[in-house]
Amino acid sequence: MKVSVISAGLAASALVVGVTVTGCGSDKPSSPTSTTSSSASTTSTSSASASSAASAPSSGAAQPSDYSNLLIKPTDIVVPGDTFTLTKTSTDPATPGVGGEFNNQNGSRKINVAIVVYPDAAAAARDNDSNGKNLDLFVKGPPATPADVGTGGVIVVGPSPDGSKAAAALVFAEGKATALITFESAPTDPLPPDFVLDVGRKQDAAIKAGLPS
Repeated sequence: MKVSVISAGLAASALVVGVTVTGCGSDKPSSPTSTTSSSASTTSTSSASASSAASAPSSGAAQPSDYSNLLIKPTDIVVPGDTFTLTKTSTDPATPGVGGEFNNQNGSRKINVAIVVYPDAAAAARDNDSNGKNLDLFVKGPPATPADVGTGGVIVVGPSPDGSKAAAALVFAEGKATALITFESAPTDPLPPDFVLDVGRKQDAAIKAGLPS
């Protein structure tokens, strides 16, 4: 069993690139190819870097090329006095799935979603377990705890690894898909766990509704 990461092409920002998943793909990294919406053309790239490159899950059956319907809608992200916009979507031809970046109106809060679709639920559950053990790539300090989201949900809330931001991360599996959701905000504006879980449950519902059998 080889170690790989969700590719940069699927990552909604450089923050999401570092997530570790366990797969049976090639050791050779795939070349990430990102496609972004026009509204994201001026979005700055985070300075976070990946620890290694990605390899795609293999499958004998053809995979759909467009999984954008799996992403949560901006209107599902509910914060009193705040609104979010989907500013970037990302895909990688080598990795079935989709990434999305959501920002609030002044850019002080960011939510990144990365969804990867595997050949079957067993592969998704296996890789989700690995993801849950590597959330220290996104949040420093407190241990991750179980989350009532999807299958094998795990959540962690705390400072970012460099201490410059408040952060949170949530992973879960839903059927043959895995999801990683990361959150960033100002150090004085931590997003509460209940909000993180609410976003996660709505993302889980979107995957259930849109994931092909």
